[in-house]
Amino acid sequence: MNEPVNPNLEAAVDPRQALSRYIRQPQIYITLPSGGKYWPAGSLEMPINGEIPVLSMSSYDELVLKTPDALMNGQSVVDIIQSCIRNIKDAWAMPVVDLDYCLIAIRIASYGESMGFTSTCTGCGEWNEYNIDLKNFLNLPVDMARYEKIVEYDNNLKIKIKPRSYRDANQANLEVFEQQRIVNIVQDDSMDEQTKQQKFNEVFKRLTSLSLANIIGSVEYIEIDGTKVTQKPIIEEFIANTDLKVYRKIQEHHNITQEVIPDKTVKTTCPECNHSYEIPFTFDHANFFALAS
Repeated sequence: MNEPVNPNLEAAVDPRQALSRYIRQPQIYITLPSGGKYWPAGSLEMPINGEIPVLSMSSYDELVLKTPDALMNGQSVVDIIQSCIRNIKDAWAMPVVDLDYCLIAIRIASYGESMGFTSTCTGCGEWNEYNIDLKNFLNLPVDMARYEKIVEYDNNLKIKIKPRSYRDANQANLEVFEQQRIVNIVQDDSMDEQTKQQKFNEVFKRLTSLSLANIIGSVEYIEIDGTKVTQKPIIEEFIANTDLKVYRKIQEHHNITQEVIPDKTVKTTCPECNHSYEIPFTFDHANFFALAS
């Protein structure tokens, strides 16, 4: 004897299918300033049209932002980028020219284009609060052509500069932060002068090494007598021991490439005194998302 069919079972809906309507979907699409160049193999899946989808942050992503250690060491930034931009497989390897662009896009996808901002009027000193349009920062031009220029010391020696990776840039920032912490410690009046001088000398040497490492990490290759050298140990040895005139030429071009990321500024008018002024938009990765929570 056949069992009667339960009409409720026939009408049952797969809960996963029903809930899928509320799963994160791409909110905006972006074109990376680097165009996908300078990304190591396997770190980025570039769509054919070059437009990369950006999801909003998840509830887990917001919890990650509240972890101080992860914010300090950069892991939270990496986790959020890879969560919201699935085409990025290794955010540590991303060139720094793409970093701010991706984070701004993620914030727009998560909280909208408007962001609260505060400033002190340069005319009357009044404290003002207003909203800025983050889309304006996505429209700023990035002059990647500067990285295409080859540093030529003579006919035999040429050097190609590339953007640093987020891993290298973050490590350098951590080192600078640590050295600054040491400087603050040795300013303690209870410490004797000899110990202070010793600590200052250590900090100076370390910061000098950091400057050298910054240049080394930005060298894509060295070409000598028509042969390209890409091995990092050889590049590191060369930069550390090269003639000062060669180093200065490399450093000069390196400094020029650091200017490809445009300054972010906000133009506003004080409602109190009607004074128009322009202020820099300080892009702090640790606080950028916290301001919206």
